Amino acid sequence: MTPLDGRIVLITGAAERAGAQIALAFAAAGATVFVNHLGQSAQARELADHADGVPGSGRVRPVEADIADPTASRAMVDAIVGEAGRIDLLLHNASSFRPRPFLELEVADVDASLGVNLRGPLFLSQAVAAVMMAQGDGRILAILGNSLSESWPELVPHVVGKSALGRLMEQLAVALSPIVACNSVAPTQFYRSDDGVNDDLRAARGETPVHGELSEVKGIPIRETALRDVIDVLLFLADAPRSLTGATIPVDGGRRLV
Repeated sequence: MTPLDGRIVLITGAAERAGAQIALAFAAAGATVFVNHLGQSAQARELADHADGVPGSGRVRPVEADIADPTASRAMVDAIVGEAGRIDLLLHNASSFRPRPFLELEVADVDASLGVNLRGPLFLSQAVAAVMMAQGDGRILAILGNSLSESWPELVPHVVGKSALGRLMEQLAVALSPIVACNSVAPTQFYRSDDGVNDDLRAARGETPVHGELSEVKGIPIRETALRDVIDVLLFLADAPRSLTGATIPVDGGRRLV
C-alpha cells in the first residue's frame, strides 16, 4: 500500500515542468491524478503514458480546461466526478508569468495574471469544495511561490495574485471547516527556467548565485530549495490531519528571514 492509494487528485497546470513532476510523484504515491492543461495535449498524454509504464504507480489522466474560465472549471470538475466519482485533493499549481515593468502594465497583463493566479482558483475551489463537502472529506492546496516574502517589481500582478491566493486559502480553511483542510506552500525558486529568466531576475535583485546547493542573499549563504523538498511537503499535506488547516508552510531554506 502507498500513502495515497485510491485518492483522486486534480492538479492545475501540470502537463509540463514542475507540475508534471509533482503529478508523477502523486501517482507514485498511489493516486489517480487528473492533470489539467490548456493546449498541451501531447505533453499531458506523454505524461500519462510515462506513469502507465511505472509498476505500482497510480494513473495520470489528462483533462483540458481554461481554469481562468469558471464555466470551463465547473465542466472539468463535473467530468472528473462523472469518471472517478469523487475528488479528494485539489492542488492549485498553475501560474501566469508576464514580466513587465510596472509603468508599462496593460489591462491584459493584469487580467491574465489574476485570472490564473486568483480568480480561477477561487471559482475552481468553489466547484471542487461542493464535491468535497458532499462526500465529507477533502484537501485543497496551493503553491504560492515566493510572492509572500519577496518583491519582484517586474511581476507585480503575479505577486499580488499569488499573495491573495494565500489569503483565499486561509478564508476557505474557515468557510469549509471542518470538512475540507486548506493549506498553502510558499517555496522560493525551485525550478529554474530554461531561458535563464529566473536567474536574471535574481541577479537584478543583487543576489549572487553560489555553486552547489547554496545561493547568497545579502552576503549570507542560503540553502537552495529543491523540487523534491516541495513535493515532500505537498505529499505530507495531502495526508495530514484535517486539524492542520489555514497554514502556509515556507520551503525556502530560510531566505525569508534575511
